[in-house]
Amino acid sequence: MVERENCVYTACFCEENVYKFISENSGHFEDMFAVFISNPLKQCAIWYQKMSEDPTVIPVCWDYHVVVIAKKSLNFLVYDLDTALSFPCPLEEYLSQCFRPSPSEISQWWYQFAIKTGHYFRPVNSYDFLETFSSDRSHMIDKTTGRWNSPPPKYEPIFKPDLGSTLLDFLDFENTSLPGKWLDYDQFSQYFSN
Repeated sequence: MVERENCVYTACFCEENVYKFISENSGHFEDMFAVFISNPLKQCAIWYQKMSEDPTVIPVCWDYHVVVIAKKSLNFLVYDLDTALSFPCPLEEYLSQCFRPSPSEISQWWYQFAIKTGHYFRPVNSYDFLETFSSDRSHMIDKTTGRWNSPPPKYEPIFKPDLGSTLLDFLDFENTSLPGKWLDYDQFSQYFSN
């Protein structure tokens, strides 16, 4: 079992956290995926995030988020270093709690917002992700001040000069040059049902 406290973690750099998790733990699982979560508006409400003042009621509205889904003994488990849920969390529980909470337990405004903006998922096989992910971290630098929006990881960027920075390409809903394709909530649930 992979423990949360043993994972490489930097707040607001979920894509790199996932890269490190996959590269360090692939031998523990039958299959692994990096999963990008977003929507065309880049306003994705996700409940049960540690950053929220009340994770069960108030979601965090990410422009995107990235988690790991790993298969072990026929079960799909979510490894999200930012969740307030268990680590790992069974996929069905993660999806229902983070993306389909009971409307009676949350504000109607957030419920309507989540329904209107939607949740989309781009699962990428771990091998393909390790081969094609590259980031120069420039998306985390404020364009007017030149300062970091959030302190970066202490290690060097996961940047592959021959690829350039591919993070924003993975998040582009029109880009099909990289592995994985965008799925809506129902398609994504079905993708991991077998």
